[in-house]
Amino acid sequence: MTDMPALARAALRETEEFHAFLRDWLVGALPRTPAAFARMSEVMAPDLRVISPLGTTTEAAALLTEFEALHGELADRADVFAISVEAPAHVHTAGDCTLVTYEEHHRLAGGHSARLATALYRAREGTPNGVEWLHVHETWLPHLAPAGGERFPEAG
Repeated sequence: MTDMPALARAALRETEEFHAFLRDWLVGALPRTPAAFARMSEVMAPDLRVISPLGTTTEAAALLTEFEALHGELADRADVFAISVEAPAHVHTAGDCTLVTYEEHHRLAGGHSARLATALYRAREGTPNGVEWLHVHETWLPHLAPAGGERFPEAG
């Protein structure tokens, strides 16, 4: 990882730290305050687009609204819910942008779903790792898609 560009290392750190935040937000381990939610809102580029494993596209404002409302959604299952980032890899860096891939695994009481994500980050000062999320495209990993095909099967 040492021969990797610094921007790519920052993006991979952001990927790990953001998913730890996401898990804590979903189980309610963090307070439902603007200050706590800033960990998400301040790293999402205003022109962010996320393509879900279902093929739907969500832009930054809608994504932030959706996830702010999911605070504590899994509080009653906090002891059995986990999110992990596996197989993180740098793909390419050009200028102030870097592209990485990773697998996002969700485990909940014996259930397991996972998606492959490609994420484009842009350098931005003032964020926890010096990058912001610019574009994410996810697809279900074979044999690890939820039975109902939901985008976020743990909620609800």
